[in-house]
Amino acid sequence: MSPSSTSPSIKDVFTSKETPDGKPRVGFFSVDLFKAKREWAKLTFMTFGMITVFMFLFLSIYFGSYYKQIPRADHFSIELLLLDTIASPVGSSPHPAILGLALRQAVSKAMQTQPHLGWYEADQATLQMMRVTPGGQGLDPFEYATQRVLNQDVWGVVIVNANATSGVWAGLTEGTMWEPTGAMTFLYEEARNFYAAGQYVSRLTTQLMTSAGLSAATELSSQILALGNASAVLTTGAEAGAVVAPFSYNLHNLRPFDQLAGIAGTTVGTIYLIIFTFLISVTWNTKGLPLIQEQLTMGSEVLVKILIPFVAYFWLSLHYSLISLAFLVNFSREFGKGGFVVYWMLNWITMSALGFVMESVYLWLGPFFPFFLVFWVIINVSVAFIDIADAATFYRYGYFLPIWNSVDGAKCIIFATKNHLVQNFAVNLGWMVVFMTLLGITVFRQRKTKQASMMKEKWEEMKKEDEKEGGQGSNRARE
Repeated sequence: MSPSSTSPSIKDVFTSKETPDGKPRVGFFSVDLFKAKREWAKLTFMTFGMITVFMFLFLSIYFGSYYKQIPRADHFSIELLLLDTIASPVGSSPHPAILGLALRQAVSKAMQTQPHLGWYEADQATLQMMRVTPGGQGLDPFEYATQRVLNQDVWGVVIVNANATSGVWAGLTEGTMWEPTGAMTFLYEEARNFYAAGQYVSRLTTQLMTSAGLSAATELSSQILALGNASAVLTTGAEAGAVVAPFSYNLHNLRPFDQLAGIAGTTVGTIYLIIFTFLISVTWNTKGLPLIQEQLTMGSEVLVKILIPFVAYFWLSLHYSLISLAFLVNFSREFGKGGFVVYWMLNWITMSALGFVMESVYLWLGPFFPFFLVFWVIINVSVAFIDIADAATFYRYGYFLPIWNSVDGAKCIIFATKNHLVQNFAVNLGWMVVFMTLLGITVFRQRKTKQASMMKEKWEEMKKEDEKEGGQGSNRARE
């Protein structure tokens, strides 16, 4: 008889009242299932309850990371260099500063609204070093601002240039050509966090400079109209470009977020590092290791539990990195031709940090491991893509998590932001080494516990055999 002839028909599958081994089948509402259904319902509602509780606990961490962003926007510090006021102090002759005072008033008004940035003026000692002296230019304000931004001491620097007022008046009275965008300069770094830069830093700063420029232009108009030769001044100024919108600004995005394919490697793409390391943990621990585990010595089992995932992470991190390379992400801005290798090594250590945590926790929690996986994803993701400065103080834990350090390091490699790679590698190596050690200890403890249990069972069997033989011996003696 062929195997196909013994297969049940579709009708048999739907109408069968017995299992293949002859046990009866009953409907869901049968009283024969009362005890089984009670246990099933107990397990089901307990599971639903646990999921609900953990949903509120875990998702609250993620949603909470966005909750206080607007009132905390003042953590985005913007330094103001009011060189116009230094060059032409209020009360000076013939033309006191207009723009510096207007910007100061605009900041005062902006601080009364939400959201607002953390505006502050550079101290007078710093400004004095930037003055033009008979010996030449002092500290170059542009170089100073560039260093401050790239070193991530501030999120941006607004420079009100020293000739902002005098340049306009030279155009009005002497016909000297004036470029309005030379009045103010704003330097910032978009790649530090493109969401924070676009949503808060750049947007609110340009709004402030626009407002200050309009206010200063209004004051300038009043001063012109008060002159006896206002018509002649306006004619001369119009030809020099000093009448229509005399105070404007120019932007210098020092590290633009200009590689869109790099978004994946510095934002949501890092979530997949967790997912793929999870796949390694599940398939290796449930399908691969059981095939050889019982035949391994203690030392071999520990070695295999550590070495196999470590090699797997090496291989997977290479191909994860190659995907970015395939989509033409430029890795050479900070480290030249070696940038791709640095990025690969960062991903390898990150996957190892993530993976060995899951390898260890998988052995500790068993069937409850998925609850930890959700938690592990959420606490990493909640701090990886926003700027921690704009989140509640609680979220500073992100500086010590693998994904945040991976994202921070990738931004340095891809966009040439500030180099924190020593910190990034150190944190992730710390996670890896600690949980490698814990994994080895866990394997040893579980092997010891299992052997103790097996020895106990064997001892109980031997006692039963002895008792059985002893009873048989007594019966023969009585006979």
